[in-house]
Formats: sequence, structure tokens, C-alpha cells
Amino acid sequence: MEAPKVRVFRVEGMDCADCARKVEDALNRVPGVVKAEVSFQSGKAYLQLEVPQAEEEAARALSALGYRLRPEGKEKGGLPGPWRWALASGGLLLGAFGFSQLLPQLGALAYTLAALVGVFPLFRRALRSFRQNPFSIQTLVSVATLGALAIGAQAEAAVVVFLFLVGEVLEAYAVAQARGALFALGELLPRRVYRLGAVGVEEVPLEALRVGDRVRVPPGERVPADGRVLMGEALVEESAFTGEPLPQAKGPGDRVLGGSLVAEGSLVLQVERHPKAGFLAEMERMAEEALLKKGQAERLVDAFSRRYTPAVLLLAGFVAFVLPLFQGDFLGHLYKALALLLIACPCALVVSVPAAIAAGVARGARAGVLFKSGAALERLASVRHLALDKTGTLTLGRPRLERVVPLGEVGAEEALALAKAVAEGSGHPLARAVREAAPEVRAPLAEGHRTEPGLGAFAWVEGREVGLVRPEAVPLPKEVAEVVRELAQEGHSLSLLVEETRALAVFAFQDTPKEEAQAALRALRALGLRLHLLTGDREEAALALGKALGLKPEEIRAGLSPLDKLRAVEALAQEGGVAMVGDGVNDAPALARATVGLAVAEGTEAALRAADVGLLGLAALPRAFRLSRMTLAVVRQNIALAVGLKGVFLLSTLLGLTGLWPAVLADNGALFLVTLNSLRLLWARV
Repeated sequence: MEAPKVRVFRVEGMDCADCARKVEDALNRVPGVVKAEVSFQSGKAYLQLEVPQAEEEAARALSALGYRLRPEGKEKGGLPGPWRWALASGGLLLGAFGFSQLLPQLGALAYTLAALVGVFPLFRRALRSFRQNPFSIQTLVSVATLGALAIGAQAEAAVVVFLFLVGEVLEAYAVAQARGALFALGELLPRRVYRLGAVGVEEVPLEALRVGDRVRVPPGERVPADGRVLMGEALVEESAFTGEPLPQAKGPGDRVLGGSLVAEGSLVLQVERHPKAGFLAEMERMAEEALLKKGQAERLVDAFSRRYTPAVLLLAGFVAFVLPLFQGDFLGHLYKALALLLIACPCALVVSVPAAIAAGVARGARAGVLFKSGAALERLASVRHLALDKTGTLTLGRPRLERVVPLGEVGAEEALALAKAVAEGSGHPLARAVREAAPEVRAPLAEGHRTEPGLGAFAWVEGREVGLVRPEAVPLPKEVAEVVRELAQEGHSLSLLVEETRALAVFAFQDTPKEEAQAALRALRALGLRLHLLTGDREEAALALGKALGLKPEEIRAGLSPLDKLRAVEALAQEGGVAMVGDGVNDAPALARATVGLAVAEGTEAALRAADVGLLGLAALPRAFRLSRMTLAVVRQNIALAVGLKGVFLLSTLLGLTGLWPAVLADNGALFLVTLNSLRLLWARV
């Protein structure tokens, strides 16, 4: 037997969260389907198939329920929803109105025909799914329509069906727009690209690109794939990924992302990842995975909706069959009960949370915030503490050589040349900073490179052994120790150039804060968050960085081991929740333990795996909090709209103030308002 394979399909006809639940239940019962996960927001089904034949069985199972299963990329075009039936129902309703005015004796018959034509697709879907869900909205509308015809309310029955079909078309259109906005990132890639080959520049389809190809991107064109610049300089706009409106300068050696726009200049780059497997594809995949994971609010609404419909149906039965025994007027009470059937549908309530979460996840992807789950989006809104790592998070993570202090025997330039010779054999970040400093200073020939953990790097240079060592690891004369102490107090990281036991020079390094760090921290304070800098670096370096970024000394904890960071995060989690931002392997335990873990995309894979949210840059951090709070506010508004409208019309129906067609308007109106309210998150300023 073959190992289970995961296939992705589009599900057509799935226009509400309740539909998604029915589809998922049906697919999980198909022989050969190991596991099925269905997302209403994306309109997709993810199937683990044990045997290839299971795909056909799954398609037949959904066809019996009125849905269509199509492999991704083979979606059927055209207008969404039952627009043909809505058009036919509306035409017949208009004709029935004309007949009622010209030939009143035929008016009732014409209205009956309009109602029956309109209810036919709903009745057919209700029958197909009755065993699985006897309380579907199609069942409720069908019973209400046929009941209205039975009591002689033909005109109202025809209006009810027409309004419901129009509502389904509008709902399907809004859902299609939301899904299109969520997965429109792939459209940023150009259709054709300029590839550099042996015969010069050739224009080829995007699909023809392979890893290692060289491509030219002229001004005004989008980058076709993730790659590294070989030649040229340009201003590249990356707002689709980072949310930053200002273009960034790119030159040889810089990485560029597929889909970014070359605003000025032109580039020649080498493709590092296939266009369909690049960063844009990762963003879409993460967004889809996030929509499969329900948050607490969505689970609570699901649980409530499962109890709401049976409760209102019981109330309708009481109104239809019990109240007439005491108050008479059987037809009047039956009419109220039919209206209550329409109010019993919880569609708007069920959609209220996932629609907002889907829009929030999509907006986050376009603002440089990659939520891995809807639950992370929810939780982030509630945290009150923010813990930040230092190196690589608030700083560039690439120390630069700031000063060379000679100690008497050699000059600064000679000391740097000797240090460069030693640094050629070391991968330490400080050694790299030495190699990159002052390109005009050339290193002499060196051999016999070796590294002693905890001490430093050594090499033989011009017949003598020279080393770059940690100052605290060797005994120092009083005057050298004083120089080292003064530089350390200024927040520098230090390395000592030695020959045997003699100190030749002190090298002072500084890890530069990121340009956006100060503005990001200021924005986070404005959101009411309490900031905490947790770092394993020396206290002097941490305090110097904190002073540059406006952090208070009491907000800084230095010299922490990974275990110390974990304990600090655990303590903060008990005081109102904590979000942790990091980028290194040592941050992974704290990221996993935090209420919400956020990892900078330039960080290590371990940090990104442990985190709940990925950030494309530090500037995206305040956006993540603002978007989370906005999304939760929209969720609350949606629930209030759905429950409020249902409650108002439930009461007005019981009092005899409203009837069948206002009940349909309330149901479709609430659903439409909830969807539109969610969609505005896609264009919200964060």
C-alpha cells in the first residue's frame, strides 16, 4: 500500500463555515482518505490519500451533497453562487406581479410557479445533505417556502425564495473576493522574464526559470524569483512583503525577493529559488495553514451555533403546535413559526469569526507579519508584556570594528594587518568584522591557523605566533586593563591582539542598532506594552544599546543563559501574558513558552519553527499588535451584528411585527454585513 499523499483541492459550492464542516465530515468518511482538513476561508480541502482511487470516491461523496471537488489550478470560472436560479426566480416574480395586476385570478398561480422554481435548487441540496445535517439553511428555507404556499401566502413565498437566492449570490461573491484577496500574492510575479543565456537575452515564460539562471530585471518590472544581485544597482520596492512604502537600495551581493518591484535602475540577478517555491509561495502556504487552526473565539462560536439552531427550532415548534391550543389562530401561529425557521439559521454567526481571522491573516501577510494560526492572531491582542532579544533582533547582528587602540609596540595599521591575517582562519563574528574593516589594509601571509574555544584564534604570521583573544581570558598589565575597562564601559565588545604573552592592540566592536529599532520601540510603547530586553550579552553592551534606543535600565536584563530567558518569560506570562521576539537558536525555548512567540525572518530556522508569528523585519512588530487588536475588534463587531439582528427579528417575529421576507433579509443582511465588515481589514492601515 502506498504511503498517504497530501493533495490540495478546491471545493466549489462551499459558501459558509457550516458547509465546510459538512464537507470535512463527509470526506473523512471516504474509504482511502486518511485525514481531511477543510478551510472555509480559503475554499480548499487538504486530503491525505492512502490510494489514488480515493480521490474519485471523495469527488462522488461531495457531488452527492451538492459540492464539487476540483484539483487546485483547475477551478471552474464564471460568476459564483446560484445566479442563474436567482435570475429565473426574479424574472418569474416580476411576471407574477404583472399577472396579479392584469389577471388577478392567475396571480396566485404565477406566484406559486415563481416560488417553486426558486426553491427547487434549495430543496435538492437539502435532500442531498439531510442525513448529515437536517437543520441546514436550505432545509429551513424549503420548509418555510412550502409552508407559506400551504397557508396561501404565495406572493410572500416567492419573495422569500428570491431574496434568499440573491443573498446567496452576494454571499458567494463576497467570499470569492475575500479568497482572491487572501491568495493574490502569487499574482505579483511577472508572466514573462528576461533570461541571460549563451545567445544573449531571451524572453521566456516564468515557468521556464530554473535555480541558477541569470535574469535581467529592467526598471518598472517585478523580480521573477528569489535571488541574489550579480550586477547593477536599483531602488527596489518591497511594500508587498514588509509594508514599508519607501524603496530600498540593492546592489551586488544583496538578496531580493520574487514579486518586489524595481522602481529605479536595473539588476542582473541569479535565481536561488524556483518562482513557485519562493518566499511568496511560503507566505501563501503559511496563511493557508493558519486558517486551518481555529482560535478560541471560533471554537466558542461553533459550540454556541450548534446549540442555537435546535433551540430556535424547538421554539418554532412550540409556537406552531402548542400556542394554538391556548390562543387559537392556528394559521397565524404557523406563519410565525415559519419565520422563526428562517431566523434559526446561524450562518452569519458561524462566519463572523473565520471571516475576520482570514482577512487579518491576509492583511498581515501583506504587512510583513506571517501568522501561523488564527489562535496566535487572537492571543497577541491580549498580551501586556513584550520581551525582546538583543543581537539580531534589535541590532544588525553583524559587529563592526569601531576602534583600534595600539598599545605601544605597533601602529594601528600594522595591528589591523596582523589581526586580518589571524582572522582569515576563524568564522567568529568578530573575526569577520576584522576582515571586512578597512579594505585598503592588506593582511600578510599567515599559516598554521588554529582556534582554542573560550580563548581565541591564532596563526603564524611572518615567523611569529599572533592571536586574537578575549581580554578576560588572559592576565593583563594594569595600564592595558584600564584601557579595556574604559572601552567595555562604553558598551563595546573587545578583542585583544597578542604576540605570545604581549598585548599589541585592543580592537573595539559595536553591533549597530537596526535603523527601525527606535521607531518600533516607540510605537510599541504607544500601544501600552511593557518592554523587557533579555540578552545573553554583557551588561555594559546591553545598557549602551538600551540608552541609544530609549530603554530604561530597569527594563534591561543582561548576561542571561537560554534557561534564564525561559524563566523570565515564564514569570512574565503569569503577569498578563508575554510576547517574545527573537532570532537565534538560544531564543527557541523562550519563543515556544511565550504566550505568543515572534521570530524575525532573518533569524535561525530553529527560532522560526518555535515561533507562532514570523516578522519580515522589526518594523512589522508594531503592525502585528495593531492588526491583532483590530481583528479582535472586528470579531466582536461581527458577533454583535449577527446576534443582534437575529435577536431583534426573533423578538419582532414573536410579537407579530415582522414576517417571512424580513426574516430572510435579516439572515442574508447579517451575513452580508459580517462579510463586508471583515473585508475592510484587507485595506486597513496598520
